[in-house]
Amino acid sequence: MTQAALIQLGASLVAVLFIAWLVGKIGLGSDPRIADAAHAIRLAEEAEAGFNGVEVARDRAGFAAIVQNAEGRMMLVRAHGNFFAARPVDASVEGRLDKDFLTLTTPEKRFGAVTLQLGKDAGMWASRMREFNRG
Repeated sequence: MTQAALIQLGASLVAVLFIAWLVGKIGLGSDPRIADAAHAIRLAEEAEAGFNGVEVARDRAGFAAIVQNAEGRMMLVRAHGNFFAARPVDASVEGRLDKDFLTLTTPEKRFGAVTLQLGKDAGMWASRMREFNRG
């Protein structure tokens, strides 16, 4: 191998390592998760000032959560790319219960449907959703 080829190989290696470091530094390719109830409440409160969450149903994998405030209003928080997005849960949100899973579909197509594995609590949260449709 010639000296020029070795220099080119070394420069290419340095460039690849720099790009890999940069991608890691800005969070591309990360797998955002909602760590716990406090994290879910903080995300809901960042989405809507004055929300003040008090109760959380967090998906077992941590991809989404439903946060409820003292007034009974709910906010759906989900991973969206490398960040999180939140939408209010109201009568326009359709809920479907399937054993331990609750699927919420918002009217906003870009937000998409969200399926939360809530275990035995799925039925209780589905019941809370039905209250919106009655009221």
